[in-house]
Amino acid sequence: MKKRTFLISFILSIFYILPIEAIAAEKITFSFLIFTRSVSVNELEEFIKTGERKGLLKRLIKEKEKESVKALLIKEHKAPIQLTSRLLYSDIGEIILTRVSKIIYPFKLKNEKLSVLAIKSSAIKAINKKEESITVLRFLKMYPSKNIAIDVGELVKVMNKVESMSELISYFTNDPIKKLKNEPN
Repeated sequence: MKKRTFLISFILSIFYILPIEAIAAEKITFSFLIFTRSVSVNELEEFIKTGERKGLLKRLIKEKEKESVKALLIKEHKAPIQLTSRLLYSDIGEIILTRVSKIIYPFKLKNEKLSVLAIKSSAIKAINKKEESITVLRFLKMYPSKNIAIDVGELVKVMNKVESMSELISYFTNDPIKKLKNEPN
């Protein structure tokens, strides 16, 4: 009994003394069918600081798009932690996260449940507690896997659906009778 207690105490003290490195995203891998290309999180941060595009970023981001991409990555989105947490763990949140988990997931590990947990974890950890806001870059940096996979094909499908949904909503909210009267036969 004393040996067992000593062993447990010893093991726990090792975990307490040794620093445990948290896993965080280091690389983002974009995949489309059989093709993959990667960009490091450090390259993204360097791009935001200096505007210099290296490697894959040079091919992906055109000169005229630099500022809009930088703004997209660092824009603060309001995300009160309690409300965000409740949303992530609600039924509707689970449905949304299940769909998002088809787009973003740990590289070479396309497991829906694991992906959903990783997204939840990243979202909560990425929230700036003082400002109650989140950025895309912080979300990516806090993702609990060294390599994030983004399925470009799935992303395009979702973007097309969102675009068509927003057109549909816009159509029905912007007085469709007037539009029908003004349209030529």
